[in-house]
Amino acid sequence: MRLRVHHTTSYRYPTPVADSHNEVRLMPLSDADQTCLDFQVSADPSAPIFAYDLPSGRVHHFNLRGRHSHLIITADALVVTHRSNPFAALQLIEDDAAYYTRDSLRQLYCEYLAPTKLVPLDPETDRIAAVARKQAGVGTASFLIALNRLLHRVFSYAPGTTNVNTSIRQVLENKQGVCQDFAHLMIGICRRQGIPARYISGYLYTGEPGGGSAMDVDSGRASVRNGSAQGMSAAGFIDTALVSGNATHAWVECLLPDGEWRGFDPTNNIVANDRYLKVHFGRDYSDVPPVRGIYRGTFAHTLNVDVRVTLDRSQAAQS
Repeated sequence: MRLRVHHTTSYRYPTPVADSHNEVRLMPLSDADQTCLDFQVSADPSAPIFAYDLPSGRVHHFNLRGRHSHLIITADALVVTHRSNPFAALQLIEDDAAYYTRDSLRQLYCEYLAPTKLVPLDPETDRIAAVARKQAGVGTASFLIALNRLLHRVFSYAPGTTNVNTSIRQVLENKQGVCQDFAHLMIGICRRQGIPARYISGYLYTGEPGGGSAMDVDSGRASVRNGSAQGMSAAGFIDTALVSGNATHAWVECLLPDGEWRGFDPTNNIVANDRYLKVHFGRDYSDVPPVRGIYRGTFAHTLNVDVRVTLDRSQAAQS
């Protein structure tokens, strides 16, 4: 699937500010699941933009020394995604628990097993894990599918009820949140169970207004039945549209015993497929904010974020 992303972040200041230093994590990754064919990022007021690479993705950065009353960051990307069937490589292996007890694995992926400020290893999550295991078949993959489904069913997607500093304990108590909260909660459960898990920041293509069906959900939703992963219709789980908000989306990747990372989206009860665009990964949200910066001036400001993910029809038009 060829997808285009247009992402605009706008800051407005009531009085001019200066010495603005910014990092931008908006360029989609190129890996086994997707290829970023083109990416452009710009700033208004204009500034030279530089970049450096991390294992988790490319980071762009720029400085604005002069006084300015607004900052608009615009990013455009063209990405081809490859994983149309997330179950093709999702093997349910019996008695694979020993894989996660290896000292070599725990050392290699220690950062994705350790607690963080946003993802503490809360004992309260053990009850959720126990319920998911009862609902799962054999193997870690079936447990993760059951956990993905359970979190989606028990917790409500409620924009505006949480913020970047909301704790997992608050999410557990209120049973609601946004994609960031769902991702942090699932990561915390997995790490406490000894499964390496990482936070993914990116985009989800949910369809286009007036474009018919938003998504073939059968390609992403799964159930665990007799120890195997099976697709299920939307009516089998939810009857609402997919959600990602008018911004970046967040989900989870877990390390499976085949040595591959696989994506799980508890917000939508989806195993990540070709509608998902990865941008950065990290231990939690604090490693992957789309825009991070500091400036000198008034604290008061307004922020507006606009994200559009659409099908790229240019190739079809030429054929």
